[in-house]
Amino acid sequence: MHRLLKRQIRKYLSEDEQEKFRDFLDVINDAYVDFDSDIKQIENILEESSQELFNVNRELKKNLESKSAEAKTTSSRLEAIVDNINEVIFQANIEGEWMYLNPAWTKMTGFDLLSSIGTNVYEFVHPDDIELCRLKLKYLLEHKEKTNHFEVRFVTKSGSYKWCEIEERLIIGEDGKATGLSGFIKDISQRKSLEEEKNETDEKFRMIFEKSSVAYLIIKESRFLDCNQACLDLFGVKYRSNFIGKFVKDFSPEFQADGSRSSDKAMDFIYQAREKGFNKFDWIHMKEDGMEFPVEVILNPVQLAEGNIHFVALNDLSERKRVESELIAAKEKAEGATKAKAQFLSTMSHEIRTPMNAVIGVTHLLSENDPREDQLSNLNILKLSADNLMTLINDILDFSKIEAGKIELEKIDFNFRNFISNVTAGFFMKAKEKDLEFIVEIDPKIPAHLTGDPTRLSQIITNLCCNAIKFTDEGRVLLKADFKGGSDDKVNIQFEINDTGIGIPADKKDQIFESFSQADSNTTRLYGGTGLGLAITGKLIELMQGSIDVESEAGKGTSFFVNVSLKISLKSQPKLSFSDRHFTGCEKLKGMHVLVAEDNPMNVLIIKQFLKKWDVTYDIAKNGKIAFEKVQEADYDMVLMDLQMPEMDGYDASENIRKLEGEKYQELPIIAVTASAFNEIRAKVMSAGMTDFVTKPINPEELYVKLEKYAN
Repeated sequence: MHRLLKRQIRKYLSEDEQEKFRDFLDVINDAYVDFDSDIKQIENILEESSQELFNVNRELKKNLESKSAEAKTTSSRLEAIVDNINEVIFQANIEGEWMYLNPAWTKMTGFDLLSSIGTNVYEFVHPDDIELCRLKLKYLLEHKEKTNHFEVRFVTKSGSYKWCEIEERLIIGEDGKATGLSGFIKDISQRKSLEEEKNETDEKFRMIFEKSSVAYLIIKESRFLDCNQACLDLFGVKYRSNFIGKFVKDFSPEFQADGSRSSDKAMDFIYQAREKGFNKFDWIHMKEDGMEFPVEVILNPVQLAEGNIHFVALNDLSERKRVESELIAAKEKAEGATKAKAQFLSTMSHEIRTPMNAVIGVTHLLSENDPREDQLSNLNILKLSADNLMTLINDILDFSKIEAGKIELEKIDFNFRNFISNVTAGFFMKAKEKDLEFIVEIDPKIPAHLTGDPTRLSQIITNLCCNAIKFTDEGRVLLKADFKGGSDDKVNIQFEINDTGIGIPADKKDQIFESFSQADSNTTRLYGGTGLGLAITGKLIELMQGSIDVESEAGKGTSFFVNVSLKISLKSQPKLSFSDRHFTGCEKLKGMHVLVAEDNPMNVLIIKQFLKKWDVTYDIAKNGKIAFEKVQEADYDMVLMDLQMPEMDGYDASENIRKLEGEKYQELPIIAVTASAFNEIRAKVMSAGMTDFVTKPINPEELYVKLEKYAN
């Protein structure tokens, strides 16, 4: 029997009663057994379910712990991200109180984060911007827009204001009503500052652009995009709308000065500017009224986001062109005046030298005819005066030639030592007259034969030596030629002219090389001279590509240092030998027959005297026409042809002689006798067919050299 049933039967039934109800009890016992069986089964099921629930619970707990850890990590990360965002993230209720602010708020404004929460937003907004904030919120509420975007100023803890950019959106509750705002605030004060600076800079540049007196123009391709007022004034345009949008061709003539089409040439210049990065050129533009005017155009390409443009500066050349035209006219006028002056000097040279030729020539002749002592003294005075006058005339003529750029240096061979001997021959006597010692020292290393222009070199040394003697009253004058090195075909020579004379004050050293200037205003009165000697000397040295320096002390003397470079020649040989009073070796001229074409009787007389001394026979022709006839009637070894004669001058006579048939007329030496040594006269002489020339007043040595040169 089931234990539970047995316990109850014993408690409530006797044995008899148990026997009496045995069948009933058996039925109950079977029910208890069945119930126990069901309970056992349920217990098993419950036990299995409990185990399953335990396992599920354990897994859920694990998952919950994992998700909680992940959520905590994510939250930490999000918090770290929010805390480190530079923009302020905010939430505010609909009444305008801060509900949430991230730490960027403190960084931006300096206000404490916790104390700011719960305060009204408008407490931190610039008073002038509060109304804007309200209008933006009102618009957001009325139009149900998603976001607002605007700029306001927020106050900082220090009392200053920062420009900020706000982006805000509505927070909508479950009932569909707005409960607040969220969004972010970005500090744009630096950007605003830069924008203000940019705007100020743009305004400054715009003002400079607009107010500049220089015409500025901005073009794209060849179309006008913008310009300043000066540009409009330059083109004579009253309204900007009549200029902007037009093209270069619209304000240019159809063709430029070189004949090219303006539209094509403009694009060409623009392309060149783009290639080179810059282009500058002259252009002919046209005003609105059609008047043409020249401009200087400066093109500068500029690369912008919207494409390439060119910044153009325009300079009006009208005034410059006018001045240039006036200068050209003035230059032509000056050249005409210079030409007239040269012609005048040429004529005056002839007119002055002709009588001087007579004076000097007769003085030579008289001094060689054994004059009395008193006559010799007068002749010396006459000769000295004539030489001084010729020096003055030569200085003026040489200076005029140098000014006009008409001097060309010769390149001929000469014996250097003979050259120095000939140049200094007269200085010994001049020095002796003033009881001075004249010393010449030549460096033996200087080659004997050189190539250059001995005439101009002689002029340089003569000017400096004459000055040294003129301005020295006691002591000595030294001429020294030093070898200063060189190359295989050139030698560098330094000439030193040293004296113990009056010297030159330190503040006057530069002045002495100026035209018509001397170191002291009394110099001309005391010593004479034109003040051109050193000016001419300096110019001649410059032509020779040399240099001149001066060292001096007032009252103690002066030293001039002339440095020149001359070519070395081994071919030149001495041609003449002269004694102090007479020529030697004149046999070469004996037997020559010469035609003298000269209309001045005194010049004829002097030439005749010299020719007689050299046993040279001669005929006289009073003009070019007679000379032309005589050349055809007799055989002459040479013709001395004056240039300025009546009926037919020397140029025409020479040309006519050269036109005659026969070899002798082509080879006959014709020597021009001229008072002018200008280059244009020399060129004219040669183009007329003449062989060579001698200058007036006739120097017997020069005449002898020419006769000997063409004797055969």
